[in-house]
Amino acid sequence: MASKILLTSYTKKPEFEDFLNSFYDAVCESDMVKHYFFLAKKSAVLQDMKKFSRYLTPKTQMDYRRPATSTASQDIQLPDSQISEISQIMVRVCRAKKIPFEDVPQLTHEILEMIDETRSQTNDTAASVLYPDEVDSDNVYKFLKKNKIDSEIMPSKSLMAERGLAHKVWIYLDHDEKTISIEGKIFIKDIAFDDQIEEIIEKQNNRDSFMRIRLERNNGAQHLIERHTLPFQNGIPVRLFVRYLGKFSRDLDMIYSTDSDDILK
Repeated sequence: MASKILLTSYTKKPEFEDFLNSFYDAVCESDMVKHYFFLAKKSAVLQDMKKFSRYLTPKTQMDYRRPATSTASQDIQLPDSQISEISQIMVRVCRAKKIPFEDVPQLTHEILEMIDETRSQTNDTAASVLYPDEVDSDNVYKFLKKNKIDSEIMPSKSLMAERGLAHKVWIYLDHDEKTISIEGKIFIKDIAFDDQIEEIIEKQNNRDSFMRIRLERNNGAQHLIERHTLPFQNGIPVRLFVRYLGKFSRDLDMIYSTDSDDILK
């Protein structure tokens, strides 16, 4: 299984702010990369990490072993050599602050992605966060459209998005709980046997993926289903949400590769 987001738990630790201060200062002292934080003040970086780290997309362990890359808006992306320097500074600070060795690769990816999100928000000329009082089906539809994802608002006010994604997904808003949920379904042919279905579920749930599926038989035709829920009490960072949505749909579509008996529709 792909890892859960470490940064969410780290931001709750009282010593995390001290760690971030040390990293920030070390980067600003480097002539090679001191410009990295020109578009991201320390307070804004910490605030965004606390508010939006849940919107980061979990990666595979293989991904975390690869060098981190810039995820900022294209016009403010740093070259790989500078990202490498920032990553090395991060590793040194992690060691100095005694961050567990096994957490460092993943934490490096997550922290740099969140900093790039803050830098991008500062650089954006158009709104890139949907604030809580703005969250409704119409506004989610508009933001998806701007990011080349076509969706349809259903009578229930849920959204069905397919064009622009690898697989159709449903998006639900719960204004009482202030959550946004992403749901994906894969329907199963009537000819399928239980052991064939169980094999697909087992194969998928043992993969290094953040997609864990289950069988649903209660509502009409039997299907495989997965649902992820994210909070929006602090708003929806659209760039991160679109990235999450894309990964969710791609991992959902990958399930067809485990269908050796051709039982999935």
